[in-house]
Amino acid sequence: MMRKMVMQGRTTIRFALSFLGIFIAPSVLGDCKCLRPDKGETTHWGGNEMIVMKEEKSCRKLQGTIEMYDGRPLEHVLVEVFDHPDYLLDQSASYKRDHPEQKRMGLCRTGADGKFCFRKLSSGNYELRASLDSGWDVTHVYVVLDKKVGQKKSLHVQMEVGK
Repeated sequence: MMRKMVMQGRTTIRFALSFLGIFIAPSVLGDCKCLRPDKGETTHWGGNEMIVMKEEKSCRKLQGTIEMYDGRPLEHVLVEVFDHPDYLLDQSASYKRDHPEQKRMGLCRTGADGKFCFRKLSSGNYELRASLDSGWDVTHVYVVLDKKVGQKKSLHVQMEVGK
């Protein structure tokens, strides 16, 4: 009888530690926590230029940091992920006229650390879109997500102030 009580105690302690680990692990590991955007929030079109970048190598995870021109993290940036990003690579297309029907696959708002992350996406090609307000250019990044052989590095997306 005494032995059974000890076992239950150890199980309770293990459960408590694993339960706490859910809350402690992200901050200890430097993991990203997206902030919840406002209900119905969409891209904040601003600035006067469309910044388009293409990641040269595929990524294993779609996560990273939004930064200012000087490398400081940007807070409150709306980061969205869309399917059908190929229009970004078509230099002959007018981005406004030939914009495809896209489905938003995820969204996140960066915290003080400028971090974003999207964990529930399957391998494929995506548009990562970062927007802040009318004073900042919207940044579009063409990204290939390959969960098996993509690079393990995080993305660093630099935003520009509109001119």
